[in-house]
Amino acid sequence: MKRLGRGAVVVAWALGLGLSAASAETPALFAGSGSSEGSYADPLPATVAVSSYAPPACAGKPCPLLIAIHGMGRNAKGARDAWKAAADQAGFLVLAPRFDKEQFSSRRFQQGDVRGEPDKAKWTFGLIERLFDAARASGRVAGDSYTIFGHSAGAQFVHRMIMLMPEARIATAAVANAGYYTLPALTGERAYPYSLKGTPAADATLARALAKPMLVMLGDQDTDPNHHQLNKSRGAEEQGPTRFARGEHFMTAAMEEARRLGVTLRWREIVVPGVAHQQSGMAKAAAAELFGTR
Repeated sequence: MKRLGRGAVVVAWALGLGLSAASAETPALFAGSGSSEGSYADPLPATVAVSSYAPPACAGKPCPLLIAIHGMGRNAKGARDAWKAAADQAGFLVLAPRFDKEQFSSRRFQQGDVRGEPDKAKWTFGLIERLFDAARASGRVAGDSYTIFGHSAGAQFVHRMIMLMPEARIATAAVANAGYYTLPALTGERAYPYSLKGTPAADATLARALAKPMLVMLGDQDTDPNHHQLNKSRGAEEQGPTRFARGEHFMTAAMEEARRLGVTLRWREIVVPGVAHQQSGMAKAAAAELFGTR
């Protein structure tokens, strides 16, 4: 895949996101088939490495797109590779951006750089929308929406994006084994990133987010309270001692908020048997749910 220069992205003010990439001027993503490595220059500003995969079935026709968000190890290649077998079977494209530590602290990556920033155009979540625009400009992507999957730290990123930017063109999201959650609540003792308190979100935002299709995937063996990557902050510990317990707590809170707002909750909890904190196992289970692969 050709590398994209910083000046190659044309900025269009649209979609209420402040920044949206028009990409007719950029070299195309998915220039060939198979695995590729390249980069995407975003007007955030940031330039991120991008790992991609185009299966043989998508060589001669546009295909749906899945965007895979890596975990704390920031291994975009691994996030992409976890989906290659499913992409071969079901016929979809894969993009995996890399949020490197130098440009994206935990606050900018997992939390989307939302705290103290009322301007959505400056949130990291918008980068995904603009990357989607660049992918569509290749002519290889079918449809006007995408599927997104995040594991661990990537699951933190994705579920926060759903709740704070429900207008994003995400058809379905899947979040797997998040270390802790932003609870779908606008008030309470804990502010963002433990709840939506302190963000621009309002009841209308939350209602729209709860109606957005999302799979909350929990490995039934992801139950180690002393896992070396598990967030041990007080706000996280209040959600439960393990990732599994925190996921169940999150879904209980979502059901309560959906009842309060009178909306149908389209988030679905899926327990994955025999899997601990393992991206490959969770991606395989997500692929079965999202694309019917086995």
